[in-house]
Amino acid sequence: MGQMHARIYQALPDVEIVGIADKFPGTADALAKLGIQAPVFTSLPELLKAVDPTLVDVCLPTDLHAEAVIAAANAGKHVFCEKPFALDVPSAKQALAAVEKAGVFLQVGLCIRFWPEYQALEKFIKSGRGGKLVSLFLQRRASRPSYSQEDWLNKPNRSGGAALDLHIHDTDFVLHLLGKPQAVQSVAHKQPNGAYDQMFTQYLYPDVAVTANGAWDYPAQWGFQMAFQAVFEKAVVEFDSQVSPSLHLTEGAEPRQPLAFEKPAVGKADNSGGNVSDLGGYYNEIVYFIDRIRTGRAPEIATGQQAVDSVLTALAEIESAETRKPVSL
Repeated sequence: MGQMHARIYQALPDVEIVGIADKFPGTADALAKLGIQAPVFTSLPELLKAVDPTLVDVCLPTDLHAEAVIAAANAGKHVFCEKPFALDVPSAKQALAAVEKAGVFLQVGLCIRFWPEYQALEKFIKSGRGGKLVSLFLQRRASRPSYSQEDWLNKPNRSGGAALDLHIHDTDFVLHLLGKPQAVQSVAHKQPNGAYDQMFTQYLYPDVAVTANGAWDYPAQWGFQMAFQAVFEKAVVEFDSQVSPSLHLTEGAEPRQPLAFEKPAVGKADNSGGNVSDLGGYYNEIVYFIDRIRTGRAPEIATGQQAVDSVLTALAEIESAETRKPVSL
């Protein structure tokens, strides 16, 4: 994720990467292949002593997020932190308090709020074109992650498993669209290491049926899929990342057809080998935060408090899976 973010910063005008902090060797070589030349330090404190960034982008394992956010905030730096904000609510609140005390801006990588197809669904809901939203089903499914350093994603004491690291994207998007549910009720499959790597949750609202499934226990060659189906009184909007076109609308007596949506109008990042617009919500969220810093306006999307709420809700889902009972929010 750090390299992905670096590609985006590299493509933005008047943005300079002034330092990289990574305890693992080889970081400079990997970034050089992307055309990024910046001094590499072995820790965030070392970086903060040597250079003076405006923004610190935290792409560490989840159990290290709060410590890094607090260090950056105490140094007077704006902070972008990858999701989930923390492994537990007290740590998330402690990090948020440090940011608020320092008077700096914080945004958390709740990128689905910025993902073009999900933004299209939000726009469709707000338009009222399909009538009332009747039901929403979201899916996020993947092969077991094998790419994390020290395999930290598969260590529940570091990542929280798929329930917290992967499934939280859809949990957060549900909160973004519909606000806090009355309760959550989950069923899940628990791995021998204690991680919930297959999670189904019902979000209990008075007037709409909402369910989400998140899992990363699929076979190695299965790949990745994110998808949703939103049923309205007069229409259905469907998204599936495994098909192209990915977004479709069925409305009234008309046959199912592609639904147009906006992608960021950007070109290739230097030496990145890809189009930055294909990075979807990652590009949009960072551009949004950079603009907020430049204009002196605190972020209103993917804020620290929203990130705390998402962690709290995801942990309530895990509690529900443990107790086999609904958990009120």
